[in-house]
Amino acid sequence: MDPSNLTTGIPEVQQDIPYLRYVLVTVFFLPCAILIFVENTFVLLAYKRDKRIRRNTTNAYILNLAVADILVSVVMAIYVPVYLTGTWKFGGAFCVVMWVLDYTATDMSVMTIVAISVDRYLMVHNSLRHLSRQSHKKVAIICSILWMTCLSSRSTLAFTYSSRTGFLHDENRIGVCDIGYGKNLVVLIIMFLIEFLVPAICVFVLNLTVYFRLKRRTNRLQTRQGRYHLPSAVSLDDRASQTTSCENDDMRIHRSASGSQHQKAARFLALLLSVFVLCWLPFYINECYTYFRFSGVRNEALTHLVSFVLWLNSAINPFLYAFTNVFFKENFKQFLRCKGR
Repeated sequence: MDPSNLTTGIPEVQQDIPYLRYVLVTVFFLPCAILIFVENTFVLLAYKRDKRIRRNTTNAYILNLAVADILVSVVMAIYVPVYLTGTWKFGGAFCVVMWVLDYTATDMSVMTIVAISVDRYLMVHNSLRHLSRQSHKKVAIICSILWMTCLSSRSTLAFTYSSRTGFLHDENRIGVCDIGYGKNLVVLIIMFLIEFLVPAICVFVLNLTVYFRLKRRTNRLQTRQGRYHLPSAVSLDDRASQTTSCENDDMRIHRSASGSQHQKAARFLALLLSVFVLCWLPFYINECYTYFRFSGVRNEALTHLVSFVLWLNSAINPFLYAFTNVFFKENFKQFLRCKGR
């Protein structure tokens, strides 16, 4: 092969790669970051301006979820120059900080989803007791503990690991902002368990339990209706759920005395789990495949793609949580029409 063709061919390939990056970033990545920021900002504004939303303590978890997802959009925006140029130009220390923020934001998003599922379970298990014990202060304490736990654990892991592996003195690794979690099997397994497998199992078990409880409740109600030939016979727990729904109007989970709407809500929560798995599973499949097949040497394009899919979960969350609430939707429509209240 003619050497002159090789030398002339290299610049052409190098020019194609930046062009492809520009297209992907401008068409997909950056618009997604903006969408995540706008959607979740709407959630924050709606919570602040509408007393009906603030009256329901469960919506405080949705507020916390929106804060975590906004942080995800900020991290994505900071990564834009890396995706455009293929290099990290902000130094090793700031790279470690970005890893901390990135993983803290995604961890908090996952932990909040688990907290919302726990709240649903407690509401269905015993509505009156849950309402009497739940408060905004308690939710704020729970969310604060989650934030401090995620931030402290991620900071400890990132700075300790980068120090032990000499990341801050390795210009090549700093140039691509790769701390190297994927090259350590113990770290990879711990992250897989804490970030994905355990939360997924918890959400699945809680939602499945909610579904069967509501199904049994509906069966009991139908039995009573058939026995007494009444158009509607409502148990104490169902009355509590019906009364609660008038105040909370929360994701259609407490609106029907018969329990049929509860079952629809339980099936809807199963959709949340499906979305979570589809967004997170490709990331860990790629991490495991890279470790066992290529000894931790990453395919940067594939890594960016699965990371983008993972972050996409933060764009879907507002549709799954806040946008299903009638009070949130009213505020969102007013925001889009630029109408004040």
